[in-house]
Amino acid sequence: MSVSSPQLIRFGHFEVDTRSGELRRQGSKVNLQEQPFQALVLLLERPGEVVTREELNKRLWPENTFVDFERGLNKAINKLRAALRDNAEKPCFIETLPQHGYRFIAPVENIAPVRDRVRPQHPPNIDSLAVLPLENLSGDPAQEYFSDGLTEELICAVARIASLRVISRTSVMPYKGARKSLPAIAKELRVDAIVEGSVARSDQKVRITAQLIYAPDDRHLWSGRYERELFDILQLQAEIAQDIASQIHKLVDPGQPPSAPARKVHPQAYEACLKGIFFRDKMTPADLAKSTAYFTQAINLDPGYAQAYANLSQAQFYLGLFGMGPASEMFPKAKASAVKALELDETVAAAHNALAAVHILYEWDWAGAEAECLRALQLSPNDSVTHVHLADYMSIQERHDEAIAEYKLALELDPISCVYIGFFGLILYRARRFDEAIAQCHKALEINPNYANALWFLALSLEQKGQLAESIEKFEKAFSLGAGPPCRALLGRAYALAGERAKAESILEELKTLSQQQYISPFDIAVVYAGLGDLTSTFQLLEQAYQQRVFRIIELTFPMFDNLRPDPRWQDLVRRIGLPH
Repeated sequence: MSVSSPQLIRFGHFEVDTRSGELRRQGSKVNLQEQPFQALVLLLERPGEVVTREELNKRLWPENTFVDFERGLNKAINKLRAALRDNAEKPCFIETLPQHGYRFIAPVENIAPVRDRVRPQHPPNIDSLAVLPLENLSGDPAQEYFSDGLTEELICAVARIASLRVISRTSVMPYKGARKSLPAIAKELRVDAIVEGSVARSDQKVRITAQLIYAPDDRHLWSGRYERELFDILQLQAEIAQDIASQIHKLVDPGQPPSAPARKVHPQAYEACLKGIFFRDKMTPADLAKSTAYFTQAINLDPGYAQAYANLSQAQFYLGLFGMGPASEMFPKAKASAVKALELDETVAAAHNALAAVHILYEWDWAGAEAECLRALQLSPNDSVTHVHLADYMSIQERHDEAIAEYKLALELDPISCVYIGFFGLILYRARRFDEAIAQCHKALEINPNYANALWFLALSLEQKGQLAESIEKFEKAFSLGAGPPCRALLGRAYALAGERAKAESILEELKTLSQQQYISPFDIAVVYAGLGDLTSTFQLLEQAYQQRVFRIIELTFPMFDNLRPDPRWQDLVRRIGLPH
């Protein structure tokens, strides 16, 4: 329920409107989060009286909430004093009574509300929005997965508003705990509005506070405080998204039908799913394995939980992408999970995305891939992952201009993600726009100089430009940062092209030896043979990769294999895969 009260309260140069949740100083809005604002309202309700810490805790957090009350309350009071420009040692407004509580000491004037007291402001035009990471008020770092997971769920819920451009999770998470002002963050993300808030939870209850800020003039537009049983959490997310949507453009799209009520989910299943998301997004093989265990746990607890199946499919897909096992083992698992998710709920966009990825990388079902991408885009137009999948498909099909235009839409939703900025370098490389690809990879490396994939993609374009020494240097660094056997194979190829045959052959033997201990794709070994000019071995291994349905064989149409295009064996393989040639 939203905070509401029928009065204005004035003190000093300040005015509090408890109806809108606003604090103003000489008519100008002062940004103040929900907890500090509620503390101020309680103190103003009892001016001159001692308000105990226990009373404040009861107002600020629901009963049985697992929160470090001392830390949380001290933080709220400090933020309140900062907003009021008050001094704890020589207070003008809030006096501290050690071990007891606080007292509001300035004169207070209660004013009956008058509709036209403040000149009405026209609703701002909002076309873009970012949901900042919700603050974890538990005081327990182990609960970060819950606030982070809920942030992602809220972003997904708000992203369903078709008329809004909503920034994706990967671009907002770097602002977690940031000390920047909201207008500064909005400028960097190129958005009109910001949603910020906090999460406090007990065993089976959760409280979420949120507020919507119009960034250009730091204007408070809306605030809400919600308390629910944990099994109602999906409905709670939908309610918050609907409240925000109703504030934006007064129900954003009047013709848009309301969202269907979210199904109730088993509380422990929901929590397991959040933990799975937390580990999945770390994107390391070990963390992905943890995430699949949590998603499986969620499914066992709630077999009808479609989103858990979709998340499991994505994690299994990434394990296959990282070469953590034969493609014939990893990708069918991902497909089965995605299909199950869609049997339970056809509207889960993440499952359509996962199925599209399997169609592209394993089944080479190009018509099916495009259909799944377009359905996911219809269901979730603000999901950057969806735009990336569609652009990737178009790029592989050599529809390069369309792919680049589609990828730029993803970057509008994810403007500061080094992952997406770097991958755009690969899209440009495939289009043979090598100078642009190099510039794009440098942008990603400005954000994270140790991002291995950006170094990898940069090295590919440098190789095509004939800058082999620089290419080798980038491949070496990418491998040292954990890029793995595929990058090692590309390094061997680069050495061969540079005339350093002994180094190339050494890497070839290294990969062959390693293949006796772990899975090494025949495609990777073929890459080195191609650099050495041994085309008989190259095509023998490429045929093995085709039989194993190694996903990287779709790279046969990429620039690094352009010299093989006249060979009938290349043409036969590409035809069987269904790639343009």
